Amino acid sequence: MSVDWEQIRKEYFPALELHTYIMAASASPLNKRAYDEGINYLNTMLNHGDIYYEIFKDDVNKNREIVARYINCKPDEIAFVPNVSAGMNIVARMLDKAELIYPSVEFPASVHIFKRLGFPSKKIMPTNNKYLIQNIENATSANTEILIHSHVQSLTGFRQNLESLGIFCKQNSLINIINATQSFGSFDIDIKKENIDILISNSLKWVGCGYGAAVLYINQNFFSEREIPFSGWLSVEDPFAMNNENVNIINHPQYMDTFGGCPNYGALLALKGSFDLIKERIGLGNIKKGIINIQERILWLTELFLKKIKEFDLKIITPLEPEFRSGIITIEHENAEKIYDLFIKNNIFTTLKKYPSAIKNTLLRFSFNYYNNEKDIDKVVKVLRTIKI
Repeated sequence: MSVDWEQIRKEYFPALELHTYIMAASASPLNKRAYDEGINYLNTMLNHGDIYYEIFKDDVNKNREIVARYINCKPDEIAFVPNVSAGMNIVARMLDKAELIYPSVEFPASVHIFKRLGFPSKKIMPTNNKYLIQNIENATSANTEILIHSHVQSLTGFRQNLESLGIFCKQNSLINIINATQSFGSFDIDIKKENIDILISNSLKWVGCGYGAAVLYINQNFFSEREIPFSGWLSVEDPFAMNNENVNIINHPQYMDTFGGCPNYGALLALKGSFDLIKERIGLGNIKKGIINIQERILWLTELFLKKIKEFDLKIITPLEPEFRSGIITIEHENAEKIYDLFIKNNIFTTLKKYPSAIKNTLLRFSFNYYNNEKDIDKVVKVLRTIKI
């Protein structure tokens, strides 16, 4: 049975009735399943207080199981944290200070805390905006111990081959840390197959459940020689004994949830709603199938977009090969700001960006999620035809 994408768009994304929204890489609109879960939590707290705490907790753990099936790990290897920056702060404090390498346009949240803590850091330089294994090898030295890499680069949309990257990391004994923010919920990920040691992603972008929930996977083997670098009252055995003498943490990923403190159930249950939508309506009961269907849909949309904008003189900085493409297509143009303003006037929402060292915004980032359709693309083309490019 094929997926009725138009019905899903109509039923679950009311924002798309009001706007042409092509900026999932910034944040997707909240979907109705995420909203319903979040509102149900708020209504329960409003009308009953905290007497259903155990149900909230069970629902969060059910979602942990779905996420684990998606990325192919054990549920108890997943912790829920507020955002990617929080996750990276945890990871940086778990690891010994050593040389790390990262792509030259890597998103700041991936490396900020490592630099502040004094990890020696080197940039991987690309070839035509692609970070090929050869580029990574060129940046690797005898001192390199850590690689940090976004699955999909936020600026250019380049999508790394995680399997090839994992093989390289294994062969060179590198700790493989993946920021999956721009692919989580939209592209297939397999922790085991791709030899990923640590994976971090937020959920407001492609999953579409709003702010406040992120996923942190850490291979349990890391905890044989390392310890969770913080503790909270929920990090210990029998926390409801309220024994302030008990500071013996359970050294396990799941006990890092919300830094060992009270969960943000509103955000976590909204995350559950989004994954329920992917599993039930898009995957027809199978979360992996749902993700693969979304991946195929997104690649079809970007291919269609690229075909339809061929008539314009546009410099596309995104690698165009399907193996490297994601949901992001970024265009460079000296009049990007004027084009962006015209889009806004026509109720089309994209993202205006610039190169990190530039003064002027010269980049337009289009980011397509599964809820987009051909009509969205045609609206962009119609506006572009009114401009002398």
